[in-house]
Amino acid sequence: MMLVCVLGACVSHNGTGDGSAGAIPSNLEPAEVVSSSPIAGSSDQTIALARTRIKHIVFVIKENRTFDTMFGRFPGADGATEGTTCGGRTVPLRRAPDRVGDEGHSFFDGITAVNGGKMDCFAHGGYVQYWQQDIPHYWTYARRYTLADRFFTSIYGPTGIEHLWTFASQSDRFIDHERPGQFGSDHREFCDDPLETALAFRQMARQEQERIYQAENQGVQGLTQVRASLTSRWPCFDVRVLPDLLQQHGISWKDYRGANPFVQPLRMVRHVRFSKMYRNVVDPTQFLQDVAAGTLPAVSWLTPPFQVSDHPPTSICAGENWTVTELNGLMRSPYWSSTAVILTWDDFGGFYDHVQPPHVDLYGLGPRVPAIVISPWAKPGYIDHDTMEFASVLRFIETIFGLPPLTSRDANTNDMLDAFDFTSPPRQPLILDKRTCPAR
Repeated sequence: MMLVCVLGACVSHNGTGDGSAGAIPSNLEPAEVVSSSPIAGSSDQTIALARTRIKHIVFVIKENRTFDTMFGRFPGADGATEGTTCGGRTVPLRRAPDRVGDEGHSFFDGITAVNGGKMDCFAHGGYVQYWQQDIPHYWTYARRYTLADRFFTSIYGPTGIEHLWTFASQSDRFIDHERPGQFGSDHREFCDDPLETALAFRQMARQEQERIYQAENQGVQGLTQVRASLTSRWPCFDVRVLPDLLQQHGISWKDYRGANPFVQPLRMVRHVRFSKMYRNVVDPTQFLQDVAAGTLPAVSWLTPPFQVSDHPPTSICAGENWTVTELNGLMRSPYWSSTAVILTWDDFGGFYDHVQPPHVDLYGLGPRVPAIVISPWAKPGYIDHDTMEFASVLRFIETIFGLPPLTSRDANTNDMLDAFDFTSPPRQPLILDKRTCPAR
């Protein structure tokens, strides 16, 4: 048995699951107490109308881009075409090629980039930007539906931990689990990898949290001391996740999960990984199969295989084509009329963005990423300036299906309903052709 002390409270974990579907351990304690007074959402009338229109929600999560990287030139949006470097110079954002380098995007890279709100210490290779003709279909979706220009990551980074937030509205205090090369291993660690050595971090005491707050306030200074205050823990734990609530209320769900070695969040949640619930984690190719068969669940998480995820150094054109294929299949189906797709990117990837993230707690918010609401009920050509994060998508799902919040994050964030117009006629599908991608 491993005894874990978190914020002065000790929680005992014995590393076993009972094997039943949706069985949450009775001693399960969230790492964060849900606010007793969550902020008000949309009006009862709007919510009631939304529930008559939206029957299916698809949460599509791609990889490692900021808003300025992809939509900094988008008309009417809060974008930038130049950035400030750590030396204080103002530089133009260079036009990005189809394939760009993979820049650092760890938790501490995020703190460094934000630099106490100065937004001036991004990776040298991160000062790049796509033009409309480089990612035309992403821009077409943004023009036709709703583009959010104040959508932030839930934590400073990186990928694997960000994805935990898309299920749990927390990461049980982990800020990393993907340090390849440590202890002679290039693998990530999950509940079902018993031979791997974990290198995942949590904060041990309030004084260590204060050090991170100080590092955030001081920008790039003081990070060495903060790193030294962290400790390792096996990345297998039990927290309540949204699929628990969906299953308890008889609402169907699936995680269409790409074969990406560092993006397997439900493999880190013990009671999901070792129960029948894990049967709902399937290959992403099954998404369009389920759409064609009429078996699409009410709530879907959809992530691509790595090579079409938009994660550098892969081709963003190839990633865009994957997105087009999935959305074309959905839009051609009867599901289109009752579906809302939330398309976003999981972390900043080391790329520049000029908007300072709101500081809501120890973990974030992290740098801004693009988000597009794609639905027959999305406001056409609308730019949503509301402040949102991954927990906002969870609150949107909870609002549509009448579920309680998981943590204070989703209890106190935007419910996303301002992106929709449920009184006007629905928008028609937008079928796009895949592009011919640049040669390597």
